[in-house]
Amino acid sequence: MVLAKIIKEDVDWAHKLKPNWIPYIYTTDHEPGYPLSVPSNVGREAMAYLSFIVDNYDGLPAVTAFVHAAFEQWHNDVGGIFTPDILKELRIDTIQKRGYVNLRCHQDPGCPLAVRPLDPTETDIKNNDTRAQFKSIYMKLFDVEADKVPDAIGSACCAQFAVTKERILQRPRVDYIRMRDWALHTDLDSFGIGWVFEKIWHIVFLQDAVE
Repeated sequence: MVLAKIIKEDVDWAHKLKPNWIPYIYTTDHEPGYPLSVPSNVGREAMAYLSFIVDNYDGLPAVTAFVHAAFEQWHNDVGGIFTPDILKELRIDTIQKRGYVNLRCHQDPGCPLAVRPLDPTETDIKNNDTRAQFKSIYMKLFDVEADKVPDAIGSACCAQFAVTKERILQRPRVDYIRMRDWALHTDLDSFGIGWVFEKIWHIVFLQDAVE
């Protein structure tokens, strides 16, 4: 299980889930006592998630859960708002069968549609909103031409999911490095970077654009 921790967050709950879940805790503040750290404190949880994959690509666990560090999350639904309860409810056999599962069951927000990369609104264009830049961002992240950008993207929020080793390895390590490099060098702020990845994690792990 991978978490991105800031200093004020208490992650004792994660250690209590051993041995079923082994926590990889990435600190964004280089906090003493936590040897794993991200190259830069940008992108919110996305930087920790991508760093874990880059760092462990050749030795991934059979299943990895990517979760937020706080014990309680408003977007945890089935099983309650406490993340340990969500993880205890997970059926590993289902994850292994599907390859990727979102840890949120309720489809709102995010479904059926979150972004139209090819058709941003006039307001988004006028405000230079991230939605208006999504086509070019998608092309950079996935190293594809414009004709490979989907016209619609949708998946339940909120950047918590479980993935099998096999599914992660269906992309070469260089893909994850490229995505992390984009996050490190984009002009978007940390919130914007995290928002972009929240919309596309399912695509990163080879799900349909509208899931």
